[in-house]
Amino acid sequence: MLQKSDVISELLSQLNNKLKFLNQNLESAIISRNSETKSSAGDKFETSREMAQIEIRKLETEILKAQQFIQDLQENKADLIITETEVFLISIPFGKIAINSKTIYCISNSAPIAKLLLNTEVSTGFNYRGVDYKVVSKS
Repeated sequence: MLQKSDVISELLSQLNNKLKFLNQNLESAIISRNSETKSSAGDKFETSREMAQIEIRKLETEILKAQQFIQDLQENKADLIITETEVFLISIPFGKIAINSKTIYCISNSAPIAKLLLNTEVSTGFNYRGVDYKVVSKS
């Protein structure tokens, strides 16, 4: 049986890998921006520096988001809900991950299906967008 701790561990691993990748890209973008030399065409120089700065801001935002996701998971702000057909981790909107060839959908608690999953008791079901779900376990 799939354990919440296993799912969170895998998700943390993927988030840490993403964070490492984002930090490497940020470092490269900063180096690129700082190594830009002023040319005789001043507008070209300013435009390329501004484009690099926009990329840096975007990466910084993604890094902050990933760090917040990691913090939320470490504080155990998650519910693992297993239905007869699907597995959901209600915590952060990360998308799909796979553990032992089982797909887990990582969704936020503001997702429309999350409210149904959280409010449905074990051994009862609900219909969402024409699909029937029966909750098997919650943790």
